[in-house]
Amino acid sequence: MVIKYLGTAAAEGMPAIFCRCALCEKARAQGGKNIRTRNQILIDGDTLIDFPMDSYMHALTYGIDLSAIENVFITHAHMDHCYPQDVTMRGAPFAHNMTRPVINFYGNEKVINKFIEHTRDELKPAAKESIRLHTLKPYDVVETGGMKVTALPARHTVGEDCLLYSIEKQGKTALIMNDTGVLDESVYDYLEKCGTRFDFVSFDCTYGSGGGQMKRHMGLLDNIAERERMKAHALVHEKTVYVITHFSHNSSLMHDELAALAEKNGMTAAYDGMETDI
Repeated sequence: MVIKYLGTAAAEGMPAIFCRCALCEKARAQGGKNIRTRNQILIDGDTLIDFPMDSYMHALTYGIDLSAIENVFITHAHMDHCYPQDVTMRGAPFAHNMTRPVINFYGNEKVINKFIEHTRDELKPAAKESIRLHTLKPYDVVETGGMKVTALPARHTVGEDCLLYSIEKQGKTALIMNDTGVLDESVYDYLEKCGTRFDFVSFDCTYGSGGGQMKRHMGLLDNIAERERMKAHALVHEKTVYVITHFSHNSSLMHDELAALAEKNGMTAAYDGMETDI
């Protein structure tokens, strides 16, 4: 399973879109891995986790054929993870000779309603015919293209069934935790009963080196604690790979600083374009 981080920032990007704080000015000056677009992950070239407003930029930057994407699993309805307006371009007269005739979008009820409402005025018949919308609830399972995806409850927006995803393919299992605080113990109990063992874990690390406050995001302190909980529930093994992502400029950490902190704690700090084969 090849996991590629297309974007690794929180909603405001890094440097933040309108910000001139010291961190953002330094990121603009230094560039490179300090430039972060909105969070998105590509799996094996045909599956996306989240569909932010930067999806088009990601396609240009990394040579991705968006018409070849078969499945998109969306975590929640915030625009940096769910930007349905772009799918109005999927079909004539805007798109021709697409690689796949149909794309599947999976998400909670609020995500699906956002797709419907935000594309209603501009979705032409050709595009509408090429899009399939699938509503997911926590603990729903999708099997598609040799891949098993389990939707798990995230802790993020009150009043919305925000999701994270467990992905199993070709004997490997990855846990993608975008936009979530620490998980409820019931999630760990469920995974333990299922006999799940993760080879790869991607943590929300919006708060950088901080955390520990039981909020709607995590920081490195939470990531370390969650890893210990996973070990206690036998959900990981000695070779499991741990990655942190979804960084905010408010953490005041440049990439090299994040990378050093992550490495010190047995993890890797993701950057835009980073690719891992598990």
